[in-house]
Amino acid sequence: MSYAALLALLAALTFTMPFLVDLAERAGLPRGYGIVTTLTAAVFALAWIAVRSRVQRRHEIEARIQAIRERLRERPYDPKTFYLHGDHLGDLLLTLGRTEEALRAFENYKRVSEQAGSDTTAVDKIIARLRRDLHTSA
Repeated sequence: MSYAALLALLAALTFTMPFLVDLAERAGLPRGYGIVTTLTAAVFALAWIAVRSRVQRRHEIEARIQAIRERLRERPYDPKTFYLHGDHLGDLLLTLGRTEEALRAFENYKRVSEQAGSDTTAVDKIIARLRRDLHTSA
């Protein structure tokens, strides 16, 4: 959740909390119960929004990965097909925590880039770091 969304939620809570507490008092609940109920509902809503946004972000990343893989089936020897909207396939896989798949993607990208005559120094560094990370975690 972004900072602006959090501020908006706090502002909304600030203005609606007195109304909800007053409504709870009219319904016969003590003032303390109204406050606790309002805060509990706000925390639940915030948690629901946070979880939903994380799940939605994960689905978006998986859709991008799938789109890149489909493009790679069509044009496997073009280094540009490893990118979609400025994101590299390996970086997207790393975002999801799929390190082994990311390593394979970077290795394939390096092979294709070398065939195309591109400089692969940065990719070599990434591959070395991923191999080291996989070796230390194993």
